[in-house]
Amino acid sequence: MTLIYLFIFSIFLFFVSFFWKTIKRILRFRKFDNKIPGPPTSPILGNVQTFRNKSTVELNQIFLDAAEKCRNSKSNYMKYRILDKLFVLPLNGKSAAKILESSSELNKGDDYDFFEPWLGGGILVGRGEEKWRTHRKLLTPSFHFAKLEGYLEVFNTESRILVSCLDELSDSSNPIDIFPYIKRCALDIICAAVMGTKVDAQLYHNHPYVNAVEMFSVLVIENAINPIFQIPPLFWLLGYQKQKEECIKVMKEFSTSVISERKAALDSGEIEKETKKHKVYKELVKVFGGDEDVTYEKMSELEYTERVLKESKRLVAPVPMVQRKIISDMEIDGITIPSGANISISPMLIHKNPEVFPNPAIFDPDRFLPDEISKRNAFDYIPFSAGLRNCVGQKFAQINEKVMIAHILRNFRLEPCGVTKPALEV
Repeated sequence: MTLIYLFIFSIFLFFVSFFWKTIKRILRFRKFDNKIPGPPTSPILGNVQTFRNKSTVELNQIFLDAAEKCRNSKSNYMKYRILDKLFVLPLNGKSAAKILESSSELNKGDDYDFFEPWLGGGILVGRGEEKWRTHRKLLTPSFHFAKLEGYLEVFNTESRILVSCLDELSDSSNPIDIFPYIKRCALDIICAAVMGTKVDAQLYHNHPYVNAVEMFSVLVIENAINPIFQIPPLFWLLGYQKQKEECIKVMKEFSTSVISERKAALDSGEIEKETKKHKVYKELVKVFGGDEDVTYEKMSELEYTERVLKESKRLVAPVPMVQRKIISDMEIDGITIPSGANISISPMLIHKNPEVFPNPAIFDPDRFLPDEISKRNAFDYIPFSAGLRNCVGQKFAQINEKVMIAHILRNFRLEPCGVTKPALEV
C-alpha cells in the first residue's frame, strides 16, 4: 500500500512540476477574468468550453455575439482566456491604435508559435524587434510597385485558368461554391509569382503541398482553442504531432526543391535576377473591354470596383485576427492589460462595429467614398492589419484580386445562393 501511495504522490509531483509555469500563469491571469469585459470564464479552463467542438463559422459568430454584448455595455474591448493564455480584443480603431501605433510592441502572439517549425522565426511569425526589422527590410523591395507590375502576367494567366474551370460548371442547375476555386487560384498565383514554380492546384486538386497546407491549417485552429493540443505529451500520444510533422515535411521539401531549382536557374543564366447588370461589370468592360488582359496603367480607373472590393473585405476580412504578445503592461481605455497577455486585433470585429459602419451586415460600397472615409478613425478599417507589422504583401493581394475579379465578372454572372442579408446593388 505504501508503494501505491508513493507512486500516486510521485505522479502528483511530476504533474505539478511539469505544469507549474502553466499553473502560475493561470493564477496570474485569473485576476483579470472580472476586470476586463468578456464572456464568463471558468476558474481553470477559462473559455475552453465556449469554443469546444465549434466550426470556423460558429467560432466567428461566437466572437461577433460577444463583441455586440460588450459594445452594448459601452466597452471598447473584450477578453477571453484559454487556460493560461489571456487574449484582449479591441473593438474599434481607437482602441486598436494603442498597439498598432507602437514601435516597440511588435512581438507576434502565442498562437504563432505553432507556425515556427514550418516558417521559422522570420518576418511572419518571429519575435525580436531587430531580427524582424532586418527581414522586413530585405523583403520589402519584392513588393515595390515596379515589381508588382511584373506579376500581372501571372495574375492574368491563372485567372484565365480559373475562368475555364468555372466554365465547366456554369451549365449546372445546382448552386456552386466558388470559394475552393478562388482559393486554389490564389495558391497558384502565389507559387508562380513569389516562388517561380507551377503547382497547378486549379487542375491538380490533390497536390501533396496543397493537402499539407489544408491539414496544417486545421491543426492551427485546433491548437488555438483546444487545450489538449497545448499539452505536448497528449498532442504526441493522440497522433497530432505526427500529422504536424508530416505536413511540415511535405511543405519544407517542396519549398526547398523550389529554392534549389531557382538557384540553379540563376547560376546557369536561365532566368534573370530582375524582371520588369452589375456596375462592376460595366466599369470593367468600359476600362478593359470584353477580353483584354488587365493592365497596371488602367487599374486606377476602377473606382467603383475598388469600393466593392474594400466593402467585401470589410464584411469578410482576409485574416479574421492577428495577435501581439505584449512585453510591458499596457493601458487601454483605463484598464491595464498585463505583460505576457495577447492583444488580438480582429478586423472581423472592428469592421462590424455599428457605431462606425451603420447597419454593418448590409453590403454598401459607398462606405468607401472619400467623404465617408474621412469620418472614420484610420484604424477602423484594417483588412491587412496596420502599423509597422502590417501585411507586406497587401498591394500584391489587392492587384491580384482586381485581376481575378475582372476575369470572372467578364465571363460569368454571379448570383448569391442561400440566405443572405439584403444588399445594395453591385
